[in-house]
Amino acid sequence: MNAHRRNIIRWLTTRVASYLEVPVHHVDAMVPLAELGVDSVYAVSLVGDVEAHFDIEVDATMIFDYPTLAHIAEFIESALVEQSAAA
Repeated sequence: MNAHRRNIIRWLTTRVASYLEVPVHHVDAMVPLAELGVDSVYAVSLVGDVEAHFDIEVDATMIFDYPTLAHIAEFIESALVEQSAAA
């Protein structure tokens, strides 16, 4: 895993830990978000935070399409690469 994706996972983990009010080390990037306790309210918040932080468009179904933070990080990294290629 490259440093850029690790930074994305770190940011995502921090956000989810904040929503769930748990220590960051309790959030495993490989565990499905639903198993971590992320509900629809947190999912919508995460989508909005990802859009704002990374300046990319994200479908509201992101956590269903990409069920773990590792998958979401991969999606974000790909979107950022596409965005810079288009610029």
